[in-house]
Amino acid sequence: MTKINKVNCFILFLSALFSSPAFASGGAEREDFFVATSDGYRIFVRQITYAHPIADRGPLLLINGGRPGVLASWDVDEPAASTAELFARAGHTVYLMDARGFGRSDFTPEMKDGAEDGPVAVTSHEVVRDIAAVVADIRRRHPNDARLAAMGWATGSQWLGHYASLYPETISHMIYYQGAYGGDTGGWTFQSLASRDDPATLDREEYPAFRCSTASQVVGRLGEETDDRSFLDRYIELAMEGDQHANKRSPACFRFPSGPLADTLKLVNGRPLFDAGSITADVLILRSQNDFWSRPEDVEALAAHLERASSVRIVELPHASHYVHLLADERQSFIEAVLSFTSVPPDVGQGDRPPAQPIPTR
Repeated sequence: MTKINKVNCFILFLSALFSSPAFASGGAEREDFFVATSDGYRIFVRQITYAHPIADRGPLLLINGGRPGVLASWDVDEPAASTAELFARAGHTVYLMDARGFGRSDFTPEMKDGAEDGPVAVTSHEVVRDIAAVVADIRRRHPNDARLAAMGWATGSQWLGHYASLYPETISHMIYYQGAYGGDTGGWTFQSLASRDDPATLDREEYPAFRCSTASQVVGRLGEETDDRSFLDRYIELAMEGDQHANKRSPACFRFPSGPLADTLKLVNGRPLFDAGSITADVLILRSQNDFWSRPEDVEALAAHLERASSVRIVELPHASHYVHLLADERQSFIEAVLSFTSVPPDVGQGDRPPAQPIPTR
């Protein structure tokens, strides 16, 4: 197939994915389960498949960000199909995982009530074990498939990069989405959270081992970008539901670890958590122009260090925000960037596959 024909096929594929006037989520099938880590934690995983996907793109692992769990991060299914569903519709077998201390996964001892002054809960080296357990289970489920794409949201990408630097042979495609990495020190949006004595250390007088997020706090800046009440209510519901005591507090709030803040302060102040030079996957560095978590210098530093990567692609989403993947009206460019990276354009309807029915972004 010529390059021009491949481009045309991908345009047709995206047209099929986004052009339908209506969507019924009945085609998406969800299975929830847990995997055990090497140190005894139960990690929540959701698998999403689609009855008649447009293509076969192999497994895709999605990891939560630093506050809500993975369902609020990727599978908000009101009022439109979730982003995870769209990836399944496009042909990925999608796996979503909660790192320990988030969502439905086991909480750590540092997150018990009364332990606020103890060690910071859930740092990167711990989540590496969680990802390792989930990747091993995915590989078991797909024994003859060399493909495994993976992406985290912000902190989730930082954890993923740490994992991929230690186990480079296990990931074929890594999407580093809105993640910090290193480069020039300082200039981070949340630098004021650091200790006065050390810019790379979280201020423990103000920030305990874990925190508790109310509905208004978890919505935060997202509420400035959408007033879709059904979407926001579902986002809040999914963020709260992992903490069984959330609704017993007044006001209701869910616990989340402070480890992501502590780790990121190190990253942006000259104390790297991992060496990207050992990563061998194809890598997409994906960043929104108006992201508040990652910085342009993070992109530059990461790209410069990926000396062993099979390929490196950098995509900046113009005028997009930290939440672009969640916003049904704005996420098309995000999804296009990911799907153009994870697979060659599919031959829609090839062989015995039923004809693909297009789906929308809303």
